[in-house]
Amino acid sequence: MRVSIGFTGFGPLGPTFEAVRAAEEGGLDGVWSAEHIGFHDAVVPSAAYLATTERIDVGLVGLAPASRHPAMTATELTSLCELGPGRVRVQVGTGDATLVAKLGARHPRPLETVAAYVRVLRDVLAGRELHVELPVGRFDGFQLAPVAVPPAIDVMAIRSKMLRLAAEIGDGVSLSAGASETYLTETVAEIEAHLAEQGRDRGSFRITAFAFGLVAPDPEPLVSAFGALLTTFPAETAAYLARGAFDTDAYLAAVAATRTLQAAKLITPEVVRAITFTAAPDEIATELARYAATGVDELAILLVTPPPLLADAVTAIAAPRSADLQEV
Repeated sequence: MRVSIGFTGFGPLGPTFEAVRAAEEGGLDGVWSAEHIGFHDAVVPSAAYLATTERIDVGLVGLAPASRHPAMTATELTSLCELGPGRVRVQVGTGDATLVAKLGARHPRPLETVAAYVRVLRDVLAGRELHVELPVGRFDGFQLAPVAVPPAIDVMAIRSKMLRLAAEIGDGVSLSAGASETYLTETVAEIEAHLAEQGRDRGSFRITAFAFGLVAPDPEPLVSAFGALLTTFPAETAAYLARGAFDTDAYLAAVAATRTLQAAKLITPEVVRAITFTAAPDEIATELARYAATGVDELAILLVTPPPLLADAVTAIAAPRSADLQEV
């Protein structure tokens, strides 16, 4: 299983640079930057990471048609691919509905929108001249020079219809953070069934699972804080991802009845640990094995560690990989 780190886009950029250097030096596989409208973009930090590293892959999460016309997205990806040929990957979706609404946008047909976005990105990156109007934008003769090593394009998906679309058109699928082992194991099996139906090679398709990373010498304070934060997430999606980890029916009923305190009490430390990558340094190898057992190809750990501890957390995550490299 590939192991990468990621940043949510809500924290400061400064501390991430030392963390990325630690990831490269420790032998980790990649670094992901999530884009959230009104907070941080994914392009600027990705460019900086590519320019200051030599080996590690750099990925962009959450690029969406509401905020980026595909011609502009392709233009930016072209520049990134020039900085790091063969090291760029992108994950696209419709975007967070709440944040997208702040731009006055919405996507009533998300499957059609994502499919169009992926296909037109591929066309533009291949150097094709486009004369077309799509749900994701209009093209009147737009054309770029073809990219020698275009980025892989993954589809961000949670539920069955988008998972099926990812298996049809994506180079991989991006699974949301906050997922339980049950969700991940069942979803890997579902995707593999879709790939088999399409006659696609499972080996060329990457399943990436994101997980919130609560990594610290003593992660318990992070666990408590995250439990409170989890109650602010969209309840239906959080419960769907966390299935098997706790009584999600009771949680949804409490949320629907605005019994906030009752809902919060259901998010115990054990539940938080079940749906996050929570570990002290000596627990990291066990946590990695737990995620590997679900069948995902890559675990991207979205660090929610305090900024001063970011680099140390990455070094700890990389320690098992560093030990393996030293034994070779």
